[in-house]
Amino acid sequence: MAMASSRATLLLILCLLVCVCSGGVASSQAEASSDVCSSSGSCTSSSSKAKEFWAEMRRQGLKLNIKRKIVPEKPYGGLPARNRTAMVLSDDVFYGRAIIKIPRQALLGLETTSDKKLRDQASRFLFEDRKLELTFNITENIEDYTHLLSVAYPLIAENRDPNSVFREWLDAARSEKLFALHLTHRQLKVLKGTTVEGADEEMVFRRDLIESTASNFSTFRKKPVTRDEAAWALAVIMRHARIVHPHQDAREARDPRMHLFPLVELLDIAMNPEAGTAITFQEEIILDGKREEDVVLQIARRDMPKGEEVFVWPGRLSNSEMVARHGFPVESNPIGIGRNVSIPAAWRESKNTKERREFDLYNCSNLEAFELRLSPRGYPMRNFVRCYRVGWFITNGWYSPGLKSRIRELNKWPPPSKYTKDDWLSWTQADAEINRVILDYCQHMRQQLKETMDAATADDFRNSKDPVDRVLWSLRSEESRTFKNCVNVAKDISH
Repeated sequence: MAMASSRATLLLILCLLVCVCSGGVASSQAEASSDVCSSSGSCTSSSSKAKEFWAEMRRQGLKLNIKRKIVPEKPYGGLPARNRTAMVLSDDVFYGRAIIKIPRQALLGLETTSDKKLRDQASRFLFEDRKLELTFNITENIEDYTHLLSVAYPLIAENRDPNSVFREWLDAARSEKLFALHLTHRQLKVLKGTTVEGADEEMVFRRDLIESTASNFSTFRKKPVTRDEAAWALAVIMRHARIVHPHQDAREARDPRMHLFPLVELLDIAMNPEAGTAITFQEEIILDGKREEDVVLQIARRDMPKGEEVFVWPGRLSNSEMVARHGFPVESNPIGIGRNVSIPAAWRESKNTKERREFDLYNCSNLEAFELRLSPRGYPMRNFVRCYRVGWFITNGWYSPGLKSRIRELNKWPPPSKYTKDDWLSWTQADAEINRVILDYCQHMRQQLKETMDAATADDFRNSKDPVDRVLWSLRSEESRTFKNCVNVAKDISH
């Protein structure tokens, strides 16, 4: 009897131990499963949260009239023939209709981040206290750096959140890298003397700026932003961020802002520097029945048939700049090679001066208009010729409001061999000065390219089969041809 009782007690203890162990194992497995879910961004809670968010975005008007298509690409700029994924229209889109419509809440940027404390602190840091200028002593390209940081902080914060509603897009963009930051010392030698020499240093500065300034915000104080996080954020922003212009009624009061479009479907949209081909994004407030919708649109500028490829604008980038940032050029790029800025003596930064108001009449409203950029055939871009001529006329006392009716002549280059109007002398002198500026710059760049390349390096890259080497050598070759053509054109004009 006692033996039976002790056996029963022993069995009971064994059962309890098994239950406890099983419970402990189950608990550990659950925790492990939870960790795996968090790191992958695919656990049930975050998945349902994302589904609810995007369902709400669709109710608020989210519409993507695009689909993927594999298209053949011809060899160009050192790249071989290949197939690439393009985004094309899934239906006809008529003039003035939306190709892409995204509720503003679905964008990722400083104004839309869910981290209110970060939004408030970063807005004060960047815009109210002007810390970039006053503390970090950044005075040039301040707008570009402000755009960059206003997206970098929310992007890093969002990527640290395992339950982010943008997790699918964040994971898809995880492999983004910046081309210039991954070039070897040997490959960087090919960029010496080109218009993009120092592109790697510029990107290092931007990466380090993200890393160092992030410590000003409470979001990143316990866990500081790492260099790898900053480099990844920079790569994602350079490839996928877009400037969004305020709607027409607010453009006087609000500046354009940079945002990311965190939809997987938009990762494959190709870039094109041709402003007439690529379409920018703009804010609009539209009515859906009785409800107002605050959305960002990409609007067709003409009737566009089903199957036509859709492009986004990467900014005003030459092929050399496209390679330095993204690793590839664009065929028939209308943005010329060169970055030299020749500022006329009459130029004024202040928009309220008489001279500046005259410049604005000819769309010469910023220093980009005075950048000397050249086509592969060696001709300057029309806006440089027009704006430099206007500047010369203002500086030398030959300006007349009647020039506004002579835009075609202001854009023309090479100039005619002889002018027939009474003011022929002023135009001839202006042309001579423009041609002198062009010839000086092109001779300087051509000589610089010669002096920064030796025969051994040239042979090495000319015969290399490495795809990056081939793209870099093509970049340098295109610049050499361009500046050689420019010198020849300018000499023909001067004779």
